[in-house]
Amino acid sequence: MPHIVIDKVKKLDFPQKSGEVEFMFQAEELIGVKTKNAKFLIKVQKRDNGYLVKYDKITRPLTSELKKAYEEFVKLNEANVLFENIQGIKEKLPNKNLLDITSDLSDIDIVEVGFGSGRHLIHLAIENPDKTILGIEIHKPSIEQVLKRIEHEGLTNVRILNHDARIILSKIDSNQLSEIYVHFPVPWDKKPHRRVMNKDFINECIRTLKKDGFLHLRTDSIKYFNYSLNLFLDYDEIDIRIKKNRPYKVSSKYEDRWKRQNKDIFDIYMYNFTHSPQKKENFDFSFEKRLKNLDFKPKIYNNFVIHIEKVFKIDDEKELIRATIGNFNRPEHIYILNKEKPEYFKMPAPIKENYEAHLELKRLFNGDNS
Repeated sequence: MPHIVIDKVKKLDFPQKSGEVEFMFQAEELIGVKTKNAKFLIKVQKRDNGYLVKYDKITRPLTSELKKAYEEFVKLNEANVLFENIQGIKEKLPNKNLLDITSDLSDIDIVEVGFGSGRHLIHLAIENPDKTILGIEIHKPSIEQVLKRIEHEGLTNVRILNHDARIILSKIDSNQLSEIYVHFPVPWDKKPHRRVMNKDFINECIRTLKKDGFLHLRTDSIKYFNYSLNLFLDYDEIDIRIKKNRPYKVSSKYEDRWKRQNKDIFDIYMYNFTHSPQKKENFDFSFEKRLKNLDFKPKIYNNFVIHIEKVFKIDDEKELIRATIGNFNRPEHIYILNKEKPEYFKMPAPIKENYEAHLELKRLFNGDNS
């Protein structure tokens, strides 16, 4: 973790600006920092040999922005640096092919959920040079491997996202996608609620698919095949096509192994024949009142969770709240500047579960709906 140790810390008034860096407030050990390109928190902690200054993991910025903050913090405190491990760190710039939950997805044509080693994802990109392919994966080593392959192959039409596929589809416009692939998902026979294939996911697939677009499920699990087929049969205005042990244009390393074991491979193609209305969602993450009577007990709902974790005092009128909100499987860690009219230190991702949690957060703690 890039950090410094300095010999002293002065009592500073906030906000305070030094060079191009603004130190916005101090909330106990946390200091809000704003540069031209970033907004983040640093921690200042007393140690036997001085003061440790490091970044807050939730708001971690690029190393270049962190260096600026450290340098100006040292100047403000007229301190000496006793130790640092940041100057020799090479900046690891964000990979342009790696998106995040806030990225614009309006140019995506094809989606693959759970791409694993990336064979099929790379194949899709090569076969469709005029289309933009989005691969969604939660396994970070797979993501790193595929990003290297994309660079090696010189592909410019692949994007990668590390998140829950159901949440990502909710951000895509209606009637936008031509194809969605879910190849060999984890069956989760003992925890079926964790399966990616469920009614909510299928609903989002139908909404985001163009007319005549399709969802392709490929699995080696007869239980998963039967489960999914029964789900599809509940829908009207779709065409279901089933194949068994038919050769496919590209085979994953796992599929190669299963074929050697003479396992059956099942395919379900669900073709969409509906034109869906556009989503009209306006996620307003504003607050009208100071949050009061904070409760630190986690609150779990059908689609989201709220957990007030800790409160850091700024002064008699302001405090910084650290909380977890949003989708139960992939919640978002956030900070709220709690004052007469609160605001998020950094805005949550504009997705339905976060917005539902935001509304409930206001209702619970004396917000506009109380």
